[in-house]
Amino acid sequence: MPSASGQLQFQDYDAALVARGFDGFQPVERSQMINLAYRYIARKYPWSWEEYSKTFTVNPGDPPIALAGATPLGADNVVGCYVLTNPYRKKLIVMRQDAFERKWLPLDLTDPANRSTNPSWYYVFNEQIYLLAPAQTTYQVVIYFKNYLADLVALTDTPATPQILDEVILDAALVRCHRRAHELQLAAEAQARVDEAIMDMLQDDVWTMEEQQERVVPDNQWL
Repeated sequence: MPSASGQLQFQDYDAALVARGFDGFQPVERSQMINLAYRYIARKYPWSWEEYSKTFTVNPGDPPIALAGATPLGADNVVGCYVLTNPYRKKLIVMRQDAFERKWLPLDLTDPANRSTNPSWYYVFNEQIYLLAPAQTTYQVVIYFKNYLADLVALTDTPATPQILDEVILDAALVRCHRRAHELQLAAEAQARVDEAIMDMLQDDVWTMEEQQERVVPDNQWL
């Protein structure tokens, strides 16, 4: 049964494959086909599910922020860090690896002697986000992440992709199942439906801000 919003759940994809004649596949095989299809479609539309931000309150002496559990799907990348607390609002700068390892990694960052007025840099090391130098006062920082795409595992898991892609994911799963069953003509027909949906979505894409004319930033580094 779909979720309250009507989005297909993992069990709905599996039931759809069974209803289409793939009940001879082992459940683990159907699960693999569904997740391969899910990842295939998600890669076509990374902007719709990858972006995530979270605000953290950082107190003096707090340990580095752990990447594990930082986002609902799991953090795959840190895009940027911004201090929100007045009068220290700023974008933190990525610290050079050699500077972090030489100056900051050997230090006890909980020691008040190593604190500063507010942080100016950040560095990701060993699955932790270091905000440097450690601040003397409590402040808030918003961190922008790229999400990791986890497999659908539980029966009620729903894709991170928009609901409009549910049918496309199902067609992509059918492509893989038909290929697995050596039904190449049926696989080609399902792939054609997937390709048509992808083209429709790409034609609709305006990259969030329709009034923005250019999609790239001019390269002026040679000036």
